[in-house]
Amino acid sequence: MSVLRLYEDSDLTLLVSKDGDFTNPDDEDSLDGTNGDTAQKALWAAVEQTTLSSDIDDSTQTVPLAAARFADTNYSVIIVGSEKMLITSGHGTNSLTVTRGYNGTTPASHSSGDPVQLAYECSSISIDCVDNEGSDESDWVTYCDDDGGSPEGTWEAPHSMANLNYDQSQKIWRRVVVPASTPAAYKRDLVHRLSATINETT
Repeated sequence: MSVLRLYEDSDLTLLVSKDGDFTNPDDEDSLDGTNGDTAQKALWAAVEQTTLSSDIDDSTQTVPLAAARFADTNYSVIIVGSEKMLITSGHGTNSLTVTRGYNGTTPASHSSGDPVQLAYECSSISIDCVDNEGSDESDWVTYCDDDGGSPEGTWEAPHSMANLNYDQSQKIWRRVVVPASTPAAYKRDLVHRLSATINETT
């Protein structure tokens, strides 16, 4: 599993489903196979994150989140402002128990709406597609960099992306191309797979 996630909005609130969880699928319906339909949309890559749902002071050990996040116990360091916290329980819920001031940072008060992010940097990032069900149609999906709101460069899979710090995001485009003479399709079983070299933010 990776700390990186895909989002459907630039505010990084609408998380695209992960493998095995299609509660918020990146789907396309009514794809025309007769003429070889093409559909594309923007996605944003960033470390998994949400926001505080209420204020906390500099000693509070229960962190309230606006959305249930951070289920992977292999990546337990979060950052709010400049303070790191170590998750000790509550992974994958909207209420975390944490150790404050982790790794030499200073505990501080934080406000409702402040970003809560996994405290990791990602390099050597690559994205491709896996088809989880039925025939393998993953080669229908390719990716491209963004250039001011439009795709730029070559559509490809896997696609290499720029390095990302915990407080950065990167907009990319994904495209689904249905080969001509293919039955009409509704695609929601395709999963985007992100891989990266991951290190805790210093």
